[in-house]
Amino acid sequence: MLKEKALAYYLDQGHHCAESIFMAASDVYGLGFDEGDRSLLMGFSGGMGVEGTCGLMAGSVAVLGKMFAEALGEDFRPAIAAFHRRFSYLFGDCTECSGIKPRYNKPDTRCAEAVGMVCDLLEAYIEELNDKLPKKETPVYEAVPAAEIKRVKGLGFLHNKNVPGLFQGRVITRNGKVTARELAKVAKAAERFGTGEVTFTSRLTMEVQGVPYDKIEDFRAYLAEEGLETGGTGAKVRPVVSCKGTTCQYGLIDTFGLSEKIHERFYKGYETVKLPHKFKIAVGGCPNNCVKPDLDDLGIIGQRVPKIDLDKCRGCKKCMIEAACPIKNCHVENGKIVWDAEGCNHCGRCVGKCPFGVFGEEMTGYKVYVGGRWGKRFARAMTINKIFTSEEEVLNMVEKAILYFKENGQAGERFSDTIQRIGFDVVEKELISDDILARKEEILAK
Repeated sequence: MLKEKALAYYLDQGHHCAESIFMAASDVYGLGFDEGDRSLLMGFSGGMGVEGTCGLMAGSVAVLGKMFAEALGEDFRPAIAAFHRRFSYLFGDCTECSGIKPRYNKPDTRCAEAVGMVCDLLEAYIEELNDKLPKKETPVYEAVPAAEIKRVKGLGFLHNKNVPGLFQGRVITRNGKVTARELAKVAKAAERFGTGEVTFTSRLTMEVQGVPYDKIEDFRAYLAEEGLETGGTGAKVRPVVSCKGTTCQYGLIDTFGLSEKIHERFYKGYETVKLPHKFKIAVGGCPNNCVKPDLDDLGIIGQRVPKIDLDKCRGCKKCMIEAACPIKNCHVENGKIVWDAEGCNHCGRCVGKCPFGVFGEEMTGYKVYVGGRWGKRFARAMTINKIFTSEEEVLNMVEKAILYFKENGQAGERFSDTIQRIGFDVVEKELISDDILARKEEILAK
């Protein structure tokens, strides 16, 4: 594995020998090096530019230092001396670039053969040193009082049922999207405070595994250095989920942009607002329904409504509209295209497909669902009988739904239960009107 990784860096990406073995070991052994760290090894290539000590030797020593210097303590220098002897023996009593390069450098592959040989040597030596290390005892953590388990859950830390005193720290994302710097910070936090493992939830948040109770505040402070926060639990608006409709070929709306506005306005803006139960929001770019908006408390799906002019239909032998419709909602009958308006899901795949302009675009907008849920109890959301044509309309609809749930929901029931108890027609009428927004401050004050 180490050899394959190093040769990919060396041959495919054109890195030097010291950098290649350094970055490959980071990938294989999870050392946490990144492209910025690679510059530390650049000066060792070509035997430090004077064909001195081989860069493969320098890169290997850097890797061994990262992995074993602290664990071996006083025994580390003798371990490096032993590796030096093996390296020298491998190349015929030579560790200098000036002696190795003439034998292994090829016009097309440079010193790729030497890179592979050193990777095999280093991999075997790492395994040998690992076997000599004293085995770490599994830490024993004290049990945490129930009141504290409940308190830190509100901060986004879920108790590990198998190990008292350990928690999964839930790191909030914006619709599952994070920057490279944020991702690197989470990875380093997992190594420093947890087990080094990160899992992803179905709501696209990240959970760092195995954070000890007494390290929770240090963990949160470390993440905050990169603007990251924990949370995503409790009876309130949960982190929004979206598909990649902004970049997907089928996406009809800017899902990233809309979900980030929802995140700021309602996840963060309503952070202190207690609701009868959790409130989940999903944004889908098209009727492909990848993030299941109709199974959330409130879901949004992009729509493209076709504008149809049947007078332009020429009854083509092969109808491009019929061929384009993924749900077979269109067909040619008696030489004319037949379209079922009620059966159309407004995916927009037909728009512009007819060379004679029978199907054009009437509007692009948003369908809103309310009252979905999934899990132990399942409910498919109901559709608000309107296509919304602006983001602001949709954002207002989200706010009205949250306010309605807060005002009318009973403690412990989901929004689907509230709608079922009151009746969808009554709820829809309230949500389409703006009356509830006029009572916003009064509702939030309760």
